[in-house]
Amino acid sequence: MKPKIMKLTKSITKSVDHFWDSEKGVSPVISAILLVFIVFVICGGLFLYAGDWMDSHDLSNPKPVKIELDAAFCGDHANDSVRFQDNYLILKNAGGNSIPLDWTSLKITGNGNSYHGIPGQEGKMADGGIEIIYVHLNTTDKNSNYQKMNAQTIKDGKWSPGEKLILTGNDSKNSTVSSVLVGVGGDFNTSNNYGLTAGKNIEIVVIQADSKNKKNPKIIFRNNFTILKK
Repeated sequence: MKPKIMKLTKSITKSVDHFWDSEKGVSPVISAILLVFIVFVICGGLFLYAGDWMDSHDLSNPKPVKIELDAAFCGDHANDSVRFQDNYLILKNAGGNSIPLDWTSLKITGNGNSYHGIPGQEGKMADGGIEIIYVHLNTTDKNSNYQKMNAQTIKDGKWSPGEKLILTGNDSKNSTVSSVLVGVGGDFNTSNNYGLTAGKNIEIVVIQADSKNKKNPKIIFRNNFTILKK
């Protein structure tokens, strides 16, 4: 309880005790009124204290997440002759709440390229507007290098303030199942690997779902960044 409330309560209680102990005494009706008054003051003080506590511990209004692009060295195959695995983005959680990896997804849009079809089989490089979706940020259905580069960040299942997440153009698992999806010109029939055109802007969107049922997704961060040439 706050000091002011405690002081007020003690003062009222002391005054009432003195009045009851006086020779004049009080009638039962007045005694009842005084008791109600004391209870009202104490309850009011507790209510104000609880309100202040809730304001300072408001879990229903989490701190806004702030993501910084710590580094972005990228390039596409056509303009920059850069391989997919040599594209990388380093994102830093620069403030706000920890981000649960299991039910948080990330979307990157910009310009770049991906292989249309299956590498080693019939296909070709596709260039243009690109959309990259990380369905979640844990290691499931990603290649082993993603786990190695992000070992410290992902060990507790959360992307906490101050921690960095490293993404590369080769994070997709080399199989028919991947938690990294890549589309060029709206066509997602790609190898799910990507290159991003240097000198261009990208938009990064972080989407978090309900922790209990993975529904009710909402955007917790959105911003544009410029990437540098590898």
